[in-house]
Amino acid sequence: MSTTSPHASNLILGAGLAGLSLADALLRRGVRSPIVIADAREDFTNDRTWGFWDVHPHPYRNLVQQRWSQWSFRSGTTARRQSSLLAPYCYLPADRFYRDVVTRLRAASNCNLLLGTTIGEVCEDGAGVTVETSAGDLSASHLFDAMGTRGPTWPSTVPQPGPGVICQRFLGWFVTATEPVFDSSCVTLMDFDVTPNGELHFVYVLPFSSTRALVEDTTIGLDGIQLTEHRGEVERYLGHRYGLTTWQVEREEVATIPMLHVNRSEPSSKRLIPVGTAAGTVRPSSGYAFVRTQLQVAALAARVAEGRPFAVPVGRHRDVFLDRVFLDVLQHDPEAFSRNLMMLAKRLSGDRFARFMMDAASPADLLSMIAALPKLPFVRGAVRVGREHVRR
Repeated sequence: MSTTSPHASNLILGAGLAGLSLADALLRRGVRSPIVIADAREDFTNDRTWGFWDVHPHPYRNLVQQRWSQWSFRSGTTARRQSSLLAPYCYLPADRFYRDVVTRLRAASNCNLLLGTTIGEVCEDGAGVTVETSAGDLSASHLFDAMGTRGPTWPSTVPQPGPGVICQRFLGWFVTATEPVFDSSCVTLMDFDVTPNGELHFVYVLPFSSTRALVEDTTIGLDGIQLTEHRGEVERYLGHRYGLTTWQVEREEVATIPMLHVNRSEPSSKRLIPVGTAAGTVRPSSGYAFVRTQLQVAALAARVAEGRPFAVPVGRHRDVFLDRVFLDVLQHDPEAFSRNLMMLAKRLSGDRFARFMMDAASPADLLSMIAALPKLPFVRGAVRVGREHVRR
C-alpha cells in the first residue's frame, strides 16, 4: 500500500467504528474501486466498549467476547431482572473489532488506511470533493464523513456536545476484585442507588467473572458531573454494593455521547455523506450505536455497489417520535425517571425490551411498552413533542 492516495472513488474521514465498518462493508459488497480512510489517530487501542442485544444479524457476531441472557435494574433493595435466550446482551471490546477489520483492510489492494493524518478544509465542486490533509490534498468522487460531531456534515442546527447539551456521560473502571463478589450471570443495566445530582444517574456493571467487571458511573442530562465525582461514585459503589475495600483498576474508560436527534430527511449534498454519529446512528433515548451503525453502513455499501451512493436514513419515524418523548419526559423530571424505568423493567418481558432497544420492536411490543409506563407524564411529553413538531 502506498503512503498517500491523491484520488479515490470513496474517501472516508474517520477510522473509528463507522468509518472502518463502512470500508469493510464496501469490500464485502465487492467494491473494487479505490477506498481511502484517513484519521488523525496514530494507532488502534482498546479505547471503548460496545454493548448491545443480539437482535439483528451483523458481520461481527463472532467477535463478541461475552453474552448474558439476564440483566437487571436496581434501586435500593429492589431488583427487577429480565431475561432473553433469543436476544442475549453482548460485550464486544474495541481491540477485537479493530484487529479484525484493520487486518482485512490492509490486505485489500484497493484500500489505503492513512493514520496520523489531520483533516483540514473540505471543498466540493461538480466533479467531486477535495480535502486538505497533512498527507496532502485528497480527492474523491464521494466523501463519507465518519468523524462524528467534528466532521464536515455535522448539522449546524445541532449543537456540539458540551455543557447545556443533553448527553450521556460516563466513567468506567475495569476492576479486578480481591474476592468473588460479582454475579457473572447477570448484567446490571442500571443501578439507581447512587448520589442524586439532579440528572438521571446510575451505575452500569458488566460482570466478566465473579472477580472481574466493568463498573461505570453514568449520568444523562445537560451538564453531568466532574470526573473526580464519577471516580468517587465508583469507589463508593464498590464498597456499598459489594463490600469491597481493595481492588485493582486495570484501565479507565471515559466518554460523552450526544443524545440528540439528527434530522437527515433532506441531505444537503449528494457527495458529502454522513456515516455513524453524524447520520444519527446514536439512538437518542439510549446512546446505543453499534448495531444501528452496522445497519446503516450495510445499506450504504449496497447503494455504493449499485453505483448510486447517497445518504441512508436511520430509524423509523415512530421510533424517532418515541425517542423524543422519552427525552422530553427525562428532561422535565430526570430524578423521577428512574421510577419509570423500574416500572418498565417490572412489566415488560426481556424479549420485548431487547427488541425495543435495538429498533426491532413490533406494534405489539410498542403497545406492551406503552401499557407498562405511567400514562400522565408520557402523554404530556407526547403533547409537547407534537407541538414542537408543528412549530417547525
